[in-house]
Amino acid sequence: MKVAVTGGAGYIGSALVRRLLDGGDAVVSVDNLTRGDYAYLEALRAGRDLELVTGDIREIEALEEAFRGADAVAHLAAMPGLTLCDERPEEAVSVNIYGTHQVLEVARGLGIGRVVFCSSAAVYGTPVAMPVDEGHPLRPLNLYGVTKVAGEKLMEACHLNHGMETVSLRFGNVFGVGLYTRWDTVIPKFVGQGLKGEALTVYGDGGSSRDFVHVEDIVQAVTLALRSKGIGGEAFNGGGETVEIGRLAEIVSEELERGTGRGAGAVNLPPRPGETRKFRYRLDKIEERLGYRARWGVRRGVRQLIDYGMRRMGERDGAS
Repeated sequence: MKVAVTGGAGYIGSALVRRLLDGGDAVVSVDNLTRGDYAYLEALRAGRDLELVTGDIREIEALEEAFRGADAVAHLAAMPGLTLCDERPEEAVSVNIYGTHQVLEVARGLGIGRVVFCSSAAVYGTPVAMPVDEGHPLRPLNLYGVTKVAGEKLMEACHLNHGMETVSLRFGNVFGVGLYTRWDTVIPKFVGQGLKGEALTVYGDGGSSRDFVHVEDIVQAVTLALRSKGIGGEAFNGGGETVEIGRLAEIVSEELERGTGRGAGAVNLPPRPGETRKFRYRLDKIEERLGYRARWGVRRGVRQLIDYGMRRMGERDGAS
């Protein structure tokens, strides 16, 4: 199979490219490199069928170059997160909505049969019932969630009108070590703060909960969605483990104590507007239909991040 990956230079995208190549697939990535870096994928190219295209998903020419000859598309490129979308709303709408429209139009024009879209738990907003299943109302609280709902609706419309096998995967809060690691979501942020001897910044009273999913489990879900039959037009929750933020801070402190001999305190800051307080996924559908099983729990992932962060600090100290 040949798979085109949008956002392939990114944190999740690069991990997906590696998984696909390891499975024997040919891969072409298209990425504008505003947040990603092809240096990590360049190291994988020797002896592999990997093409790296620099371009924006809003540019038809770049997409046509990347998608030509592909059997399926994994659409990961997006402006991520609540804060960035609020700071740059016009770009968020342009990239996340118009860009997704362009991905679908080019894929359809080239006769590509399947597009898998990376969506988010942000489409649900504040749950009216838990655990949250795929039939829960979509009531996003912020612009990021709105753009993901719009992306899902574009996928659904393309399936209904043109028969394309479109699949939306609604992921929780990502963490973990991939080809490289971003430190801006809450688990890696806590680990980074603790390794630097800083207090862990908890927004609100610590009672908020999130579904945390490791980057390798996201990659597992996308790979399964690219290959599973009879799922066109559907959406699936893709989650891992639900933990309250206050308890997460305790786990990070405990694992820092184990790994470094020094735990970490926490400081409570005012809640951030536009964030869901309580959230817990139901995963029956993706487990039964796709065979997905989350393999990474939060504590194991925290240990991985601490070990990774300590190695990186050692490398920097050794180079200085």
